[in-house]
Amino acid sequence: MKKAILNFCLIAPLSLLAATKTIEVYESPTCGCCDLWVSYMKKKGYEVNVHKTNDFLKIKENYKINPYYQSCHTGVIDGYAIEGHVPEDAISWLLTNKPKDVIGISAPGMPQGSPGMEQGYEEEYPVILMYKDGSYKIFAYYKGEKNVKNVNNK
Repeated sequence: MKKAILNFCLIAPLSLLAATKTIEVYESPTCGCCDLWVSYMKKKGYEVNVHKTNDFLKIKENYKINPYYQSCHTGVIDGYAIEGHVPEDAISWLLTNKPKDVIGISAPGMPQGSPGMEQGYEEEYPVILMYKDGSYKIFAYYKGEKNVKNVNNK
């Protein structure tokens, strides 16, 4: 009996951790780069549920994501919006720190070389924190999935 309780105590926290690594992704039924980002996130250990819908813009509306910060797909995890081709380490920071005034994190547009957008050229691009009041702050600059310049919170 003690062994069963010990096993539960060891396994239960792992299952709770796994539950927090599930991301819901809303995307167009025809977007290939979204599928590449989903594959990237799965390789990073996330469980990903994909919702292919022609009404994928509705989730952006529901989370009040400013059009300037939008990209081709939106992920939702732990109540935060993950907009576009955001590198996993930025998402991990968000989930660890859980800032209360932030609606999510974004790689606005579709930066070349960002996760899921690897096409032989990597541009430097900002990843931003999106705030509830509609403002934003640059979190860091990335090239590919590599953070090349910390700006905030790291």
